[in-house]
Formats: sequence, structure tokens, C-alpha cells
Amino acid sequence: MSQTAQKSKNVFSTWQLTVLPVIAGMGGMYFNPREFSRSSLLLLIAAGLLTLGSAAMLSYCFRHSESLSFPNLLAENFGGILSRIILAAAAIYFVAEICGITARQTQMTGLFLLEKTPSQVIVAVMLTTSAFIIYSGIRQISRTAELLFFFIMLPLTFILIMALFCLDYGELLPLLKPTRVSAAQAAGSMLPFAGVAAIAYFAGYYDKKKSICGLSAGVSMLAIYAVVVLICCVGIFSIGGTRHLAFPLAELSRVVSPGNMALTERFDILYMIIYTAATILTAGILYYCCCISLCGVFGLKSHRCFIFILLPIIFLLAYYGLTRREFIENITMWGKIIFMFVLIPLLFVITCIKSGRRKAA
Repeated sequence: MSQTAQKSKNVFSTWQLTVLPVIAGMGGMYFNPREFSRSSLLLLIAAGLLTLGSAAMLSYCFRHSESLSFPNLLAENFGGILSRIILAAAAIYFVAEICGITARQTQMTGLFLLEKTPSQVIVAVMLTTSAFIIYSGIRQISRTAELLFFFIMLPLTFILIMALFCLDYGELLPLLKPTRVSAAQAAGSMLPFAGVAAIAYFAGYYDKKKSICGLSAGVSMLAIYAVVVLICCVGIFSIGGTRHLAFPLAELSRVVSPGNMALTERFDILYMIIYTAATILTAGILYYCCCISLCGVFGLKSHRCFIFILLPIIFLLAYYGLTRREFIENITMWGKIIFMFVLIPLLFVITCIKSGRRKAA
């Protein structure tokens, strides 16, 4: 199949390319309460701007390349052996990210909604659903994300708007006076952008001259939601109070109330439903990226064989992550930082050098 035909077959709409980064990053809206500090807002804004810059550099790399897929882009710039090593590391990162968000969602679901349901069942249902979503490939993922976007974002927006009416703005003042930042706090600020590295696996399937618009809009939307969530949590629970909550956003959904409506006595149920859907879709996107990475490692064209090979492995690791979260969080935290702020800038520099040489020639 020619490059043009393949591009025509796999092309996204601008809206789909905007939606995918938002959904891919939704799994990070849990935040890490242990790293909440007076510098959290500043760090989160900085992380958002850096992620936006990475998306712009990635778009530039594809615009000046003949490659449509991220594995091919790596092979073009790093050669076959090094690109396969990078893809193998990326597959490990994506598996860890899937396990992390699945484990957190399982704990939250068991705590707030399905107290008597075995955690193994919750993990199995989420992963099996994610595997089903990615079976038909990239188009099904983009269409599902597009279909569920408003189902997920509108209720979440409603919860956050209600929370804004409950804020104690005095609790936000410490955020305007940042203190000295630790390495753990700086790295922890990347958690709301969990899975956003997945954009590297979608950017090449869109009009290369216009992809920056969709990617930038999606990353910006994700960053804005993350900032609003942080402000709402700190404004209601305070920095110290938020730090002692396992799931700040879930707790937030329990305290918001539009007036005195009895409907909101268990408003967290709505949050749990929409966020379970978001987690399943986020896991599906990351699952697909993991399979594509392994296709690049082994030189295969179809991702479907890896779906069934990885499913029991991810299930066991996700179940392990219910009690050993710190190990998985370290992989995901540093994986995001290396992927977004080392690998992509390096690709950008190499692309600029090659582009300059072509112009000089």
C-alpha cells in the first residue's frame, strides 16, 4: 500500500486529533496527593507548557518526514537497532501506565461504588473492555473517543462548575506564594498528563501541516482541566487536607451540590460512572500504543496478536499494582519525562539538522 493510500485510509478529523490527547491523559486526573504543595499550581502550568512544546516539536518532526507512524519516524532518525530498543522501552512504559491507572480506578471503584466486588473482577472487566475497543485498530479508537468525549467531559465540567461555587478562596492564596520545589514535586506535576505520550502514535495519521492545531488544542484543554481540578481541590480541602485524601477528585464530587437538591446526595456515583468510562478508554489508547511499539520491535504489521499476549500480563501487573503502586508510579513518572522531554526534543533537533542540510543542498 502506498504512503498516500495509507494516509487517506487512516486520516483523522481535526476534532478526533483534539479529543485523543484529552482522553489519553484523563487517567492522570487522580493527581498524587502526597506531592501537593504551595508550588503545585506553578509546576502544573509549567508541565502543561512543556507538554504543549513537545506536541509542537512532534508535529514538526512528522511534517518534515515521510513517515506516517512513530516507529517508522524513530527508524528514520535513529536506525533500526536503536529504534527497536526505544520502542521496547516505550512498550514497558505503556504497560506500566495501563497498570497504574487501572489499579487506581479499581481501588477507587471498590472504595466508593462496588465495595463487595472482588478487585480481580473490576480489573478484568476494564482490561477486557479496553482490549475489545482496540481490536479493530486506530479508527475504532478515534471514533469511540469522539463518541464518549461529551459523555465524559460534560458531567465532569458540571462537577467542577459546582465546585467553583463552594471554594474558600483564602485557601488558594498559598498557591500564589510558591516555595522551594523538590525533584519529587516537579516530577509529580506530570501525573495529570498521564498517557499524553500516546499522541506520538497518532500525529502521523493526520494532515501534517495542520496536526499542530489539533494536538495543541487537545493538550491545552487537558492542561486547563488539570488546573481547574487542582484549584477546586485546594480551594475546598486546602493543601494539607488534599494531601491526606487518596482520591481528591472523587471526594470533591461528594461535596459539591447545586442548591439543596436531594439528587446530589450520592453525586460521586455520577463521577464514578464517567471516570470508569474514561479510564477504560485511556487504557485502550495506551494498550494500542503498546501493541504498535511491539509491532515495531518485532517487525510485524498487525497489532492484534499482541492484544491477547499482553492481556494476562497486564492483568497480573495491574493486580500487583494494587499493593505496589510506588514501583509502577516511578516507571510512569520517569517514562513520561524521558519520552516527552528527552526523546521528542532529540527527534526535533535531528529533524532540524536534516532539514537544514536539505535546504543547503
